[in-house]
Amino acid sequence: MANIGLPLSDALICAVLALPISVFAAAAGGDGGQLIEAARSALERGNFVRADELYTAAIREQEAAGVHDLRLASSLIDLGRVRGVEGQCGEATDLISRGIRILEAVPQADSFQRSEAWGALGKAYNCQRQYSKAESALRRALELEQSTPAPRPDHVVELLSGLGLIYQSERNFAEAETVFRRAQATVTQNPQVDAIAAALLLNNFGMLLRQMSRNAESEAAFRQGLALAEAAGSRDFGVEVALHYNLASLDVARKNFREAARRFGVAVALLDSGTSLPPRASGDLLRDYAACLRKLGDRKEAKTVEDRAAALLNSQADGNGRAIVDVTELRRSK
Repeated sequence: MANIGLPLSDALICAVLALPISVFAAAAGGDGGQLIEAARSALERGNFVRADELYTAAIREQEAAGVHDLRLASSLIDLGRVRGVEGQCGEATDLISRGIRILEAVPQADSFQRSEAWGALGKAYNCQRQYSKAESALRRALELEQSTPAPRPDHVVELLSGLGLIYQSERNFAEAETVFRRAQATVTQNPQVDAIAAALLLNNFGMLLRQMSRNAESEAAFRQGLALAEAAGSRDFGVEVALHYNLASLDVARKNFREAARRFGVAVALLDSGTSLPPRASGDLLRDYAACLRKLGDRKEAKTVEDRAAALLNSQADGNGRAIVDVTELRRSK
């Protein structure tokens, strides 16, 4: 059983999962506007392939119309985010980098827009395991966000969580914990921080604590995150899936397979009710659930779940055969 759990950053990120709606102004008719709205609708349904097609068509329409401003930058960055969720890391980096070059050349772009773009680039570099570049991009995003008259606590938490994930990937656990605790302090100091953002942070911090073999603290973080997610005014079942998954993984580590199977079952039921995860993440969840069922001797159900997992994993593995799930990319559109 792989049993590694599901990290979410951004984002991973979402009753329906999708990318965050951009702070950029939406394009108007004749320059990709209708296609962009359709792309965002596809994201709300978790249809990443269709969203990719629509954003690509919107960019072609904008370029044909001679659009080379914030509208094109927004489309490029949003398509880059979609490609990142799909595991196409190099293409994501190229698209977002192109969008940033446009932003840096137009005076209309404000610090909020640039901060979001650099944050997206950081996640794309992280997707490629180019951790040094990812760290630089996220620090640039954080600098831009904090240079504004009123930094957005939600976005600050998101960026700090992303930095924490990078340090964790580099096995720089002390620095990762410092950054996660800084993000937690931001949540404490700003009660208006979105409950789902706080739950995502606790999910990622819990993953770090588990990797440090601090399982009791890890479980406490996951349980606190799940309580926040379940009590949120606007439920985000994708976040709940991840937290149930990670609690189940702790139960597996303790060989408490019956409780693990119960939690895996809750996560899969949420998935089957319409909660949308990127295919690779869904496949990982189903694979681990099937392994747990086999431990309990339920071979028939395990085989059914294994077949579902294989169909997803065989079609969605990236070049490194790994899942690309980012915390903020799994946020529900607001």
